[in-house]
Amino acid sequence: MKTTEPTVAIVQARMTSTRLPGKVLLPLAGRTMLLRVIDRIAAVPGINQIVVALPDGEDQSPILDAIRDVPNVTHFQGSEKDVLKRTADAARSIGAGTVVRITSDCPFIDPDVSGALLAAWKLGGFDYGRLPITRGFPLGFDTEVLSAALLYRIADIASDPYDREHVTPYIWKRPEEFRTLYMDQLPDLRHWRLVVDTPDDYRLAEEVYNRLGARSEDFRLRELIELFSADPALLDLNADSVQTRYENAPEGA
Repeated sequence: MKTTEPTVAIVQARMTSTRLPGKVLLPLAGRTMLLRVIDRIAAVPGINQIVVALPDGEDQSPILDAIRDVPNVTHFQGSEKDVLKRTADAARSIGAGTVVRITSDCPFIDPDVSGALLAAWKLGGFDYGRLPITRGFPLGFDTEVLSAALLYRIADIASDPYDREHVTPYIWKRPEEFRTLYMDQLPDLRHWRLVVDTPDDYRLAEEVYNRLGARSEDFRLRELIELFSADPALLDLNADSVQTRYENAPEGA
């Protein structure tokens, strides 16, 4: 779907994460995790601006302080529980035409992968694009793309609390209704848990960033493959972390 309106990355963030409160401001090689995510999103080809969408409330002020002087980054505050509404309102606040959705607990987002998904979605005339839910790229590379118009539509009609908390399930639970692009990858690396949701997840992220040292600003999937091939025991650091399961993911997604 082509649009002359800006392509906006919306980053979902909050201070009140259940299993690791304040995780977005934990340091990774001298820079907060949130800023690491923003740095990597800023390198995604085709993204015009970044909006950090966070809940209402004074307890979110540390996030506002952290992003206050970051170029080309703005923020929007809205409902903590109704994340779909918060995301749609954030898109409206900046006049988005295309929305790229990435969460703030994914400090390993690969700009090349996310950029390839965005480009393929734009060329293919899809309603929705994402990395697969159950296979392909590592957990934590997750990127979603959709038009702002579709985001507003589902924000108006979705009623399931799960759909409203997780933003896009209304779309991917209805493959017969929405033309969806899944950008896959081989070999299947989905078992690599590169999302930060627990203290053990953070231990792994911290170790990887420390190991990569000077490359922390711009490493990609290739460098991660090299690192984990040389020291596969690193992935054991968060082997006991349990991922929240997706409800009603379409078969093969």
